[in-house]
Amino acid sequence: MAKLSMPAEAAKALSIRESVLLFCIGSGLDRTKAGINDAVVTGVVVKGLADRDAAGALTLTDRGRAVLRTMLPDL
Repeated sequence: MAKLSMPAEAAKALSIRESVLLFCIGSGLDRTKAGINDAVVTGVVVKGLADRDAAGALTLTDRGRAVLRTMLPDL
C-alpha cells in the first residue's frame, strides 16, 4: 500500500497521466480516448485513489475524490 499523504501533496506527486485519469473517472469520460493505459490505472489503484466496482468500472475512492477536489479548488 502506498504511503498516505495529505491530498495536496498527493496531487502534486501525480504524473500528468494519473491526473488525467482522475479527471476521466470523476467525469465519466473514457480513459482510453485520453490515451490512458492499464499501467497508469494500476498505479492509481496502488496509490489508493481509485478502485474497481462490482461491474469492473473504475471509481474514485474517498481519497481519490479528496485529491481531485484539491486539484479543482474552484469547483
